[in-house]
Amino acid sequence: MQDYIKLLQKNIFLTLFAFIVLIVIFILSVKTGEGNYTFSSIIDAFFNKNDEYFIIYEIRIPRSLAAVFVGASLGVAGLVMQYILKNPLASPFTLGISHGALFGASLSIVFFNSLYLALFAFIGANVVTFMILTLSRLRGFTPEVLILSGVAISALFGSGSMFLQYFADDLELSNIINWSFGDLSKAEYFSIGVLFTVFILAFIYFYIKKWDFNALDIVESENVGVNVRRLRLVSLLIATLLSAVSVAYFGIIGFIGLIAPHFARLLSGDFRFLLPLSAIIGAGLLLLSDIASRILLSPVELPVGILTSFIGAPLFLILLIKIYRK
Repeated sequence: MQDYIKLLQKNIFLTLFAFIVLIVIFILSVKTGEGNYTFSSIIDAFFNKNDEYFIIYEIRIPRSLAAVFVGASLGVAGLVMQYILKNPLASPFTLGISHGALFGASLSIVFFNSLYLALFAFIGANVVTFMILTLSRLRGFTPEVLILSGVAISALFGSGSMFLQYFADDLELSNIINWSFGDLSKAEYFSIGVLFTVFILAFIYFYIKKWDFNALDIVESENVGVNVRRLRLVSLLIATLLSAVSVAYFGIIGFIGLIAPHFARLLSGDFRFLLPLSAIIGAGLLLLSDIASRILLSPVELPVGILTSFIGAPLFLILLIKIYRK
């Protein structure tokens, strides 16, 4: 009993510490860029609505908030996918869900002038989810083969997106390419509000089901009181919604959903703490990536999706090698 209490206290401390670090990174993100703003100048801009107000409260804070909720959403989605598919390499990016959303968004840009971009991105992501659910129910279809299927699905929808790009005009092509890079610079309070709402509702659902996920991690059986089929279906749909909303508004941001849960597992093995830790670490990783994208080639800003893929690809290979050795 004492060991359990000590472990619980340790997990609570680590979660709170990670949250405090996230707040520090968020403040650093708001301060990063041209012009060295202090706390007093940020507060003064809010009350006096001076020239710095627009830069701080209409550009930097929305961008940093977008990084927080996109990173948190991808981190949670990746964790849930890894749990329900019992595959440490599962994530919205590796399973092809992000590429399905890209294809849907490309359809919207080419045929509807981006009018229904978010809706089409969500539909595209759900088509891939349906394909994954169908494949996962085939007899003998192992978690390893599912990841390979994700590679094939990514190639399929990636080819579809390129097909649309080939027939798109210059403006449509530019919109598709810029959107596919993954960029937080166009963040607005409306899109942040939508993402925040979806994230909070999804987080509450997953946390309510925390004991089911812990039981699922031990044994996949109806005998432990978990309706595995329903849990897998509902959880995967909600995780897809998290990914699709993030991709629809801010483009493809790869590997955050894969890496964040693995960092969280270094700190805890209990889903009750893995869930908030994956969200916090995902948010922190994306914030740091966005900061780096602004200062590496300053004054030129890189799309954050390029940087996350550049960093995430070698980490993915390291995970793959470790799993293969086991």
